[in-house]
Amino acid sequence: MRALRGRQLYLLVFYGVICTVAAIGGLAYLGVREIRRDAAVVAVENSARGLSGAVTVLLNAVRSTNQEIGAGLLKSLKPEALRNELGAVLRQHESLTAIMVSDGQGLRYLLTRRYGGMVEAVPDEMHSAVTSKLIKNGKPDDAPFSDGGLDLSQVDQVLVEEFNHLEPGQVNWRSAGRFHNVKAAWLTASTLVSSGDGERLMLSFAFQAEAILSHLNEAEHGGAERIFLYWGDGRAIPVSGLGADAPVGAVGQVLTAEELTDPVVRQAVTGLAARFKGDQVKPFPFIVDGEVWWTWAKPLSIFGDTLSLGVAVPRKNVLSTLTSDSFLQAGAVVLILIAFGVLFVLHRNRARIEAMGMKREAAVSGTDVQALIRSGEGGRLEFKQTLRFNLKSGKNGKEIEHASLKTVSAFLNTEGGTLLVGVADDGSVTGFDEDGFDSDDKALLHFNNLVDRHIGAEFSRYMDSRIIKVEGKRVLRVHCVPASAPVILDASKGEEFYVRSGPASRSLTLKQFYDWLKKHS
Repeated sequence: MRALRGRQLYLLVFYGVICTVAAIGGLAYLGVREIRRDAAVVAVENSARGLSGAVTVLLNAVRSTNQEIGAGLLKSLKPEALRNELGAVLRQHESLTAIMVSDGQGLRYLLTRRYGGMVEAVPDEMHSAVTSKLIKNGKPDDAPFSDGGLDLSQVDQVLVEEFNHLEPGQVNWRSAGRFHNVKAAWLTASTLVSSGDGERLMLSFAFQAEAILSHLNEAEHGGAERIFLYWGDGRAIPVSGLGADAPVGAVGQVLTAEELTDPVVRQAVTGLAARFKGDQVKPFPFIVDGEVWWTWAKPLSIFGDTLSLGVAVPRKNVLSTLTSDSFLQAGAVVLILIAFGVLFVLHRNRARIEAMGMKREAAVSGTDVQALIRSGEGGRLEFKQTLRFNLKSGKNGKEIEHASLKTVSAFLNTEGGTLLVGVADDGSVTGFDEDGFDSDDKALLHFNNLVDRHIGAEFSRYMDSRIIKVEGKRVLRVHCVPASAPVILDASKGEEFYVRSGPASRSLTLKQFYDWLKKHS
C-alpha cells in the first residue's frame, strides 16, 4: 500500500464507492428478482395444485355415492347387477357421461349416456365382439341395437395398460372421447377397486370436459386468471369465463395453440409444448402486451396420457410492496442519491484524501531513500547537501535555509514531493554533518522551527520529516503533500509564493499568483 499515490488513493476511494453502490444495487436487484421468481413459482404451483384438488373433489363426490368404492358397489359383475348399480350413479350425477369396469383382460362392462337414454356394452368372453343394448327407464330395449362407435380392441389395449400400471389409491386422468366417437372431449378418471368377491378391478368414470371446466370455473383460483386443460402435444381446452373463452362452437373441444383465441393461454400452451420433453415442465414466465405472466401445468395423468391442469398467473398478483416495480425504482433513486452524496463529499475532501495517500509514499528506510535517489531529481524530488551550512563560504547561511524552505513551500503549493537533505546534486549521499547539529533531534527541531517561522505552523500537518541512515550517513527526509490553502513563504525580502515547475521551484508574480488562485479555488 505504500506505493499507492495520493491521486491513486482518491481514485480508488471514488471508484470504490461507485462499485460498492453498484454492487449493492445489483445484489438487491438480483435478490428481489429471486424473491419475485420464488413467489411466482410458489403462487402458480399452489394455484394449480388447489385447482387439481377441486377436480379430485368432483371425482370423490361421484365415487363416494352409495360407497361405490369398497363395500356396496360391484357386489356382482353380472350385467343386470352392474346396470342397476352404475345406472343409479349416472342418474344421480349429471356430470358423469359413462362408467367402465375393466380388468387385466380389458373391458368388462360399459354404461354410458347416449341416444336420450343409456347404452350398455358387454364384450364376449373372447373379447372379439361386443353386445350393445339401449337402456330406457332402467330396462334394456329388446329391439336390435348396434353402437358402431366403440372400438373394442383399442379400448382393451388402453385399459389393460392402464390397469397394469395403476397402484392402489392412485387416480389416472386421460382423454377418452375417441373411444365413443363423440365430438366433445371426454375425460376419464380411473382407479383400482375390489369386487364383492375380492377380484381386482379398475373402475373408470368418464366426464365431459365441459363439466370439469365448469367446476374449475367455480373453484377458488388462487390468483390464477387463466385456467386450461393441457396435453403435452400442445393442445388445450380453456376454461370459459376467465377471459379465455373458446371460439364459438368449440366449447368443450380440444384446440391447438393456433385455434386458441386468448393470447395469454395461447402463449402459455406454446411455451409448455416447447419445453415438454416427457418430464414435468417447471414454472416459467412469459410476456403478453407488456405484462409478465407465470404459467405451469400440473400433471393429472400417471400413465398413458399427458393430460395436465394448466394455470397462468399475472406477476402483479403475487408481488408484495417490497418487490413491486415502484419499490425497486424508489430504491434505485435512493441508492443513486446516496452515491451522489458520498461522491460529493469525497470531491470536497479530495485534497485531504490525496494527502493521506501521498503520505504513504514517504520513504522510511535507507533502501527507500536509495530508490528515490536512483529516480533522480524532478518535479516531486529535490536534493540538498546541507540544511544551513554554506559549503562555499564555510559557514551557516540564511540563504541555504531559504533554499530548502523554498522547495518545501513549492511542494506544498503543487503536487507534493520529497526533499532529501544530505544528498549532493549528483545523487551521492554526503550526509549533513557539516550543519553541526549535536543530535538528530536537534536537527529536526531546527527544521520544524524554520517551518513555523517562515511557512506557518498550521502547514506542518502537510509535512513529515525524519532522519534516515543511508550508507551509514544521516539524511533528512522531508515528505510533503499538497496543502489545502496557498503557502506563502515569509522570506527576508518579503512574502514569496513558489510552485514547482519541472525540477525547479519558481516564484510567481502577483498577477501569476492571482491567476493561480482563480485556477485552484
